[in-house]
Amino acid sequence: MKKWDWLFNDFSAVLDPNKISYNDSKKGVWQVVYYTTEDFSGKLILAQPGSNAPDVRIKIPLKGTYDIYLGLFQNFCDRIKVKLRSDTVFERIKHSSKVIGKQAFEDVYWKTTKLEGNEEIIIRQEPGIRAAIGYIIARKSEKKNREKKYLIHLTDDGFPSNYGVPEDIDDACWNIIAASRLKFDYVSRGINPTSMADYPTKHPSLRRNPKKLLKTEFPAEIYRECYETLKKFFARNQNVHQRYFEIARSSGIKPLAYCRMAMYHANPPWDCFRSDFYDKHPEFRCIDIDGIPVNRMSFAYPEVRQEFIKLFTEAIEFGAEGATNCFVRGFPFVCYEDPVKKRFKQLYDQDITKIQETDIRAEKVRAEFVTQYMRELRDALNGTGKSVLNVAIVHANEKVCWYYGLDVRTWIKEGLIDILCPYTWGIEGVPAEIDMNFFADAVKGSNVKLLPFLGSMYNDKNPENFLKRALDMTDYSIDGFSFWDGVDTRIDPMFHMIIESLTSRETILEALEKVKNWPDCRIVITLQGTKVNKHNYGMAM
Repeated sequence: MKKWDWLFNDFSAVLDPNKISYNDSKKGVWQVVYYTTEDFSGKLILAQPGSNAPDVRIKIPLKGTYDIYLGLFQNFCDRIKVKLRSDTVFERIKHSSKVIGKQAFEDVYWKTTKLEGNEEIIIRQEPGIRAAIGYIIARKSEKKNREKKYLIHLTDDGFPSNYGVPEDIDDACWNIIAASRLKFDYVSRGINPTSMADYPTKHPSLRRNPKKLLKTEFPAEIYRECYETLKKFFARNQNVHQRYFEIARSSGIKPLAYCRMAMYHANPPWDCFRSDFYDKHPEFRCIDIDGIPVNRMSFAYPEVRQEFIKLFTEAIEFGAEGATNCFVRGFPFVCYEDPVKKRFKQLYDQDITKIQETDIRAEKVRAEFVTQYMRELRDALNGTGKSVLNVAIVHANEKVCWYYGLDVRTWIKEGLIDILCPYTWGIEGVPAEIDMNFFADAVKGSNVKLLPFLGSMYNDKNPENFLKRALDMTDYSIDGFSFWDGVDTRIDPMFHMIIESLTSRETILEALEKVKNWPDCRIVITLQGTKVNKHNYGMAM
């Protein structure tokens, strides 16, 4: 293991003796457990999900710039909240997703910070979340300044309870504060899971009613927490996204508002996700080739296109510097509605429902309506009087883009987009490799930046795949990379390191070597004086 310049490993020394237990886990206290490793012994603190343990404060007697690591107990510590006394918010930290299968501590990098000799670290347990930490280590910083060749674009789903119920509006923005240290360039923040605004909008058709939705039941507790959170912020007339954009800009990051390009009412059991506009206007819904409705609103109707334009332009008003059209979350956009059938009849004097869905004539007609939306959006963004970006996240290759009506070459030719981000999805969201030849050729000679996606951690949890994909992409004339949920994955140390490495081909190669030796762990020898990791099979879950 690596050396340290400062080690704190006895949590009992900073806790109220009346707020700890050396035996059973109890509510309102931390359980203190003796441990030994090959490097040192200490006393860790542990809290079960229902413990509701008190905050812990540890003084740091250091002056200078240091890297701070937390010794988190692998495969038990789901995450902890941690901040310096001088910080505005608690960050969420967890050990890596690569668990070694033994009881061990992982040295989890938190951040590099300048200390003045009188700082404190504050540790907090989240309600319902397991927590266990054995030590804190500080090492003098040896961070190298690397030449940055590539831009980095991260998405943030914006779901308000992804990491528990936020304590206040700043706590709801904690991840952009934490991730700003990764030195990325753009962040696309989701503002509308179902086309309805997740903020107090001025547009009646886009307003959510959390109180109404909270009268229903939910398929998982996280969704109830989501609407409880929205209810709290709406009651206070607080716009979390506006605050988020403000923090991003102050960190030198361009914030973009991203919309999932779908208005829908999800089928049971997910029907807590819904759009009032969808419910009130069945006449604007997509109709499949067999005449059966699809639970999406169709871009063939100007009224539908205008709802998305209202969302984007309002986001520009409260601080976004661009619009990110997320076409890989919400397809299809146009199917076989009356305007589509009439247009095809006008052009080809045929019934569009009588030919193959992949007939290029049908695809081009469907694409006309999506391209019309892109023209209207470009005009609306220009009309804000601000210099703003228009971004398109599209499917993995030209064939799939055409199927969903995404005429990428026309968008580029007409100057409708500024950034193009192909994603690793094919038809119906099946994973697919990005056709870099097509996209590199499409942007060639234009001012459009090409920032292909490396993927989504939720679909591909192997960090080597991300790095190898990035390495392959450097063979093309790309401007940088996109990373799905990159702001959220800041709390996974491996993906944190990956995002930091996306500055050049050399740093990507270095990161591949680091991943092979991940994680950096201290094996536990004893807990409470008895041996672990040997003769202990079946004693832990």
